[in-house]
Amino acid sequence: MSSASLILTDVGLALSEPKAVGAQGSTKVLAASSLGGCLVFVSSAVVTVALAAIGRDMRLSPLDLQWVMNAELLPLAALTLLAGALGDRFGQKRMFLGGIACYGLGAAAIGFAPSFAPLIVGRFLQGLGEAAILPNGLSVLGQAFPADKKARAVGIWSAAAAVVSGVAPAIAGAILDHGSWRTTFLMLLPVVASALAVGAVWIPKDVPTSHARVDVGGAVLSTVGLGGLGGGLTSLTNGSGLNLWVLVTLIVGLGGLVGLVVTQRRLGDNAMLPPSLFASRTVVGANLFTALLYGPFTVMLTLIPFVMIRGVHLPTLMAGLAFIPLQVLIAVISPLADMLCRRFGRRLPLFVGGAVAASGCTMALRVGPNATYWADIFPGILLLALGMSLAIAPLTTLVLTSVEPDRAGTASGVNSAVSRAGSLFAIALLGGVLQQGGPQLFSAFHTAMAVAAVACVLATLAVFIIEPGLTSTSSRETDPFGVRNQPAREAGRKQ
Repeated sequence: MSSASLILTDVGLALSEPKAVGAQGSTKVLAASSLGGCLVFVSSAVVTVALAAIGRDMRLSPLDLQWVMNAELLPLAALTLLAGALGDRFGQKRMFLGGIACYGLGAAAIGFAPSFAPLIVGRFLQGLGEAAILPNGLSVLGQAFPADKKARAVGIWSAAAAVVSGVAPAIAGAILDHGSWRTTFLMLLPVVASALAVGAVWIPKDVPTSHARVDVGGAVLSTVGLGGLGGGLTSLTNGSGLNLWVLVTLIVGLGGLVGLVVTQRRLGDNAMLPPSLFASRTVVGANLFTALLYGPFTVMLTLIPFVMIRGVHLPTLMAGLAFIPLQVLIAVISPLADMLCRRFGRRLPLFVGGAVAASGCTMALRVGPNATYWADIFPGILLLALGMSLAIAPLTTLVLTSVEPDRAGTASGVNSAVSRAGSLFAIALLGGVLQQGGPQLFSAFHTAMAVAAVACVLATLAVFIIEPGLTSTSSRETDPFGVRNQPAREAGRKQ
């Protein structure tokens, strides 16, 4: 699962980086960070197109197909914040390169996987590598540029990732029409080798912070909680019913999340998820909106190509090209986020975006066995793209400006993790669709789209939790990263 909208939830990590080592060699750092970051947005984009072929070739069950997706999402949702803390502790460059190496091992394991278990191990390694690449690559990028050039650098990074997210599924579709799905993963290995070489040479050595706290307990509990609930819901939607195994898994997952809440409250501001961060109703509302919107978004990204290939029997290349409008619209509309927030306030762009996304899910109910792309599939994708374009960039701005400048990085990281968690649970609920074929596939698909539309409507209601107002009503919000006051803060620290 990958697109330009996910890119926007991540770039705040670079924008909120308060340090800057200056512009010397910064262009090379931008290239290295962009190359590594692009890997994150390739594998999941390829999987959505290759899912039907993987299931057919390896004779996987719907439960297995769900884990092909979630094995990557679980470490991304649970460990991104931990990986960022490890970068502070041991060095961002070291963690960034380690993440790329881990990702490469995962891609190789998938390409040569003889059975389901090695395939899942490879997907998990990819997710683990991505969890290290994202926060540390963006932190390195944020440090390489002074404040007045940081936004432009992040824009270039985002554009590169968006282009790759759009092109990768199309290339995968062309390969799948004439070759094996394994090739789509093995072709990543030269890119991994290039990213390692470029990163090792062009990223300057950083100084680790030995006193940086690493909340390992919080990471373990979040992994157990998300993994348990994801596994239980996945089994439940595949016709297993509420048997002992499902019940135990769900209880373990809930126990992990309860334990996470307890430990985070005890650790206070030293926690991976500082409780004081959620004292703001705006932060709570923004993250609830994110979870409710990204679930339906992931459902459409996953099921539309699957139904196009397996149900409508359209060419795989067409399925790979299906979401190009999403990338284009987000790239065009996202730069208008600041203007939208200043003109219409915090709530309206999010409300309208969620409502338009809901209409996109509703429009997808037109897809049937005789569907054509332009008449039946494209309208739903267009509305989804427009809705996400209107909502996600203002959401990123809101997250970054709703907390103090020294909390912006944490707030952005939490919001990014929430988007992945929403995707994780959405995939876990798709078993009833992936196990169907023929007319039953479309019936199950329509049910999923109706539920997705309801979730989008709930997201629009979550908007009203957010405090009303314009994002430019205070000096902090017009200067969310504290650029103007940074020298004064530095002087204060020296005193």
